[in-house]
Amino acid sequence: MSIDSRDDHPPLARPAPLGRGMGGWQFFRNNWLALFSLAIALFGLGYNTYRNETTEQQRNVREAAFVVIDALGELQQLADTRFFGGDRSEANRIAIWGRVTLIRDVAGLVSHSAGDRAQSLAATWEAQASAFDRGDRDAERTFAQAVAASRAQVLADLAALK
Repeated sequence: MSIDSRDDHPPLARPAPLGRGMGGWQFFRNNWLALFSLAIALFGLGYNTYRNETTEQQRNVREAAFVVIDALGELQQLADTRFFGGDRSEANRIAIWGRVTLIRDVAGLVSHSAGDRAQSLAATWEAQASAFDRGDRDAERTFAQAVAASRAQVLADLAALK
């Protein structure tokens, strides 16, 4: 007998294809555990992907919210320095516009409502800047209320995240 002889080994048993010899029900009965495991694995993969996407979205909202809160604080300081401290320099005006623009651009990433409040804040500053510089108390109050409304909306959006 030769070593390479195929007669020395019994033929391998091959499973019958699904269409011949084994009906769908028989196939299910023979492989139910594998099919169940596959279904669980697919469900787990889908749920894990969903949770990862949700977590990433909330992380982005938090990051944007913290940037907006920080910029709102700086904006309030700059505005108070301009109104109460008498710093009516062009550098101060440019810094205020820079903060207003940053808030307007980033707040929309927090929520639609925060974006609307930021747009309103920008419009308020644009409308009240000249009166603000003249020492008009109503202009200062209107602007401070717009800043407070933006801050409250961003904080509410942060609190709504779970």
